[in-house]
Amino acid sequence: MPRHRVQKGSLLIEILVAVSVFAVLASIGAQALVVSLSSNVAAEKKTSGANLLSEMMGGIRAASDEQWQNLYGVTKGAHYHPVISGGKWVLVTGDETVSVGNASFVRYFTVSNVSRDLSTRGIETTYASGHDDPSTQLVAATVTSTTTDALTASEYFFRWRNKTCNQTAWSSSGSSGVKNCHDDVTDTTYVSTTNITAGASLEICSGGC
Repeated sequence: MPRHRVQKGSLLIEILVAVSVFAVLASIGAQALVVSLSSNVAAEKKTSGANLLSEMMGGIRAASDEQWQNLYGVTKGAHYHPVISGGKWVLVTGDETVSVGNASFVRYFTVSNVSRDLSTRGIETTYASGHDDPSTQLVAATVTSTTTDALTASEYFFRWRNKTCNQTAWSSSGSSGVKNCHDDVTDTTYVSTTNITAGASLEICSGGC
């Protein structure tokens, strides 16, 4: 009889140990599942942010290709974002809030002037107004979210389409900077004159006209 009671007690202890081990393993498994799900959600949100960043860069590129002044003429350092208006990308002021699934993102970009070394023509790390290159702009884009780290990207944009204005008159001097060449707007001003008679046509003079 005593031996029978010892066997019963041993069996009960083994059951309790097995239940405890199962509970510990179940707890570890649940924690691992939660961590895995959280990692997947974070990765998905990071991918969405990267896609929004890429889309923004594409919109900026399309707007600058449409007309260089669209990019060059923005207020330097101010926040902008691209939107589709009239079937094409345009750049508007302010931040843009975009919802993807259950996540909310804010995106914007800024533009800075660029200068080049007068000897090498390489881009200078510190901007010098006296070496300004009006055909190059630095774009810095940012996408932020309350649940993920901010994503940033910077890129140099270049005026590669050498579109020229149709100069039909020579109305005034003292104008400088990048000219607008819309179909419905013609900028006929010029910077300065030396030995030039400006009229309906431009005549270069040597020793007087």
